[in-house]
Amino acid sequence: MMKIKFNTLLMLILSAFMFTACESDDDDNPDQNNQEDPEVITDLVLNFENPDTQETFSVSFSDPDGPGGNPPVVDEINLDETTAYLVNVTVADASDPDDVEDITAEIEEEDDEHQFFYVLEAGASDVLGVNYDPTDVDGDGNPIGLKTQWTTSGTTSGSETVTVLLRHEPNKNAPGAVDGELSEEVGGETDIQVTFNLNIE
Repeated sequence: MMKIKFNTLLMLILSAFMFTACESDDDDNPDQNNQEDPEVITDLVLNFENPDTQETFSVSFSDPDGPGGNPPVVDEINLDETTAYLVNVTVADASDPDDVEDITAEIEEEDDEHQFFYVLEAGASDVLGVNYDPTDVDGDGNPIGLKTQWTTSGTTSGSETVTVLLRHEPNKNAPGAVDGELSEEVGGETDIQVTFNLNIE
């Protein structure tokens, strides 16, 4: 009788250990949980081109050590009055300077899951228009926002800003999303958000 009780207890202990081990293995297996690590984006660059003069220049945001470290370096956007610009954006993970990762390529590969939005604040919408490039669309014909057209129509007063946001898995069919209007209905997660000061002279 004692032997049966001992064997039963031993089996219960072994079963509990095996269950715990399997449960732990599942927790440690990202494929099992279908979870991916969040994307790290430390650098965002706006590349401007004036097609009339062929002038090109870039405006960048850089925060290689991420939130909580050194403050990011953010350039100002300086544009000419009554001018049309072609603008394309690139993003990267430069947290490891020896292994800088081009996130732009990943966005292009997963274009249906990403969309850039450009929010004009503090009077910027009175002197600047930002439109998506009609050639920059995903497989469903919805905008990605990597390529845009910026047109200035006046001068700034010194307090205007432009905020660039990249949303992951937004609802591209939300009202106004196709025109770059950001609303609660768009949803999704913000991969990066940068506010630039805008000067137009």
